Amino acid sequence: MNIPAATLSEILRAESTALTRLDRVISELRRSGIILVRAGQEAYWISSAETVNETALETFMQLASGEPSLVITGQRASRLGFDVERDATVYCLHGFDVITQTLIERIADPASPLWASEAAAFDLEDVTVTRGGKVAQAVIALSKHAGLLPAVLATKADTSGSFDSVLEISSEEIWQGLHEATRQLQVVAQARVPLEDSENTRIVAFRPLDGGSEHLAIIVGEPDLNAPVLIRIHSECYTGDLLGSLRCDCGHQLRGAIALMATAGSGIVLYMAQEGRGIGLINKLRAYKLQDQGRDTVDANLDLGFEEDERDYHGAVQMLKLLGVKQVRLLTNNPRKVDSLTSLDVEVVERVAHIFPANRHNRGYLYTKGSRSGHLFNLTELETDPHKA
Repeated sequence: MNIPAATLSEILRAESTALTRLDRVISELRRSGIILVRAGQEAYWISSAETVNETALETFMQLASGEPSLVITGQRASRLGFDVERDATVYCLHGFDVITQTLIERIADPASPLWASEAAAFDLEDVTVTRGGKVAQAVIALSKHAGLLPAVLATKADTSGSFDSVLEISSEEIWQGLHEATRQLQVVAQARVPLEDSENTRIVAFRPLDGGSEHLAIIVGEPDLNAPVLIRIHSECYTGDLLGSLRCDCGHQLRGAIALMATAGSGIVLYMAQEGRGIGLINKLRAYKLQDQGRDTVDANLDLGFEEDERDYHGAVQMLKLLGVKQVRLLTNNPRKVDSLTSLDVEVVERVAHIFPANRHNRGYLYTKGSRSGHLFNLTELETDPHKA
């Protein structure tokens, strides 16, 4: 049966939801595409500052009906020398003589090799900065959710034209899709997986409705759901969990949690797809490069334009509900995690400490966790020479 192209287009549009639109525009941004974002009667062309290439930039400039701007976070704008508010604020940079791929990369990415090149020097003295509106706020949130640097190229679009071949989304749909993506999970698979430290273990996989990365529940033993369950909410760490990186304590915390639960008789590790405190693996590697240049964990994230911690615990809370967990004993050194769960109506009856010895590679990382992020460590033991084992 052949469906006319016009009819097929109407069907696809009718069935399109905020989640499906969100998924499609994310894919477009990640592969250097240009999308259209609407807000009321206005529309804007948007391209990711991280992925835009020369061809996409040329197309973008041809589409522009107004002055292009670079949209960045307050954290990033502050570090570029602009006098702005930092927290949870978005700004638009205007007034560039010419916008090049080199300029975009240098503004968006402090870990770029261009920062070591005098040939790529640039002057922001004549650039003006204004607070971003609804679209600017939405597209920065979209970039973060896509695992990209929080920086985009934006310009007003001529709304009198036809955009049938362009992926478009409204700012309201972006927020709706992000809300649904973090709060709507479904169980998609489960199986028995004997582990070295716990042979009686099951893994349950949860997938968000936007088709994003799956979260896992590692269920040790048979937890008594009528009593407080020992829980560890563990953000995935490719480098620490899989490769045994010495830059963090994640691998020790993951395997240590499973071993402790096995000894205690039962427990659940929620393994969340929130690499690098929610900024993603690629951005975590950028943060590592900045740390090698002298920044600590917190400042490296802020330099990249992120907040100190971008994690969201709505998914973890829904996983607990789907598993039937009502009360938790939370295995963590982070009081903010306790506060986050409590604010989402999870009854945390006890915080259980989860501390492992430092090494010369992660001593500074752990000290920053304690001194700046509120983790409950003995700072006296950590404030010695960070290179000392």
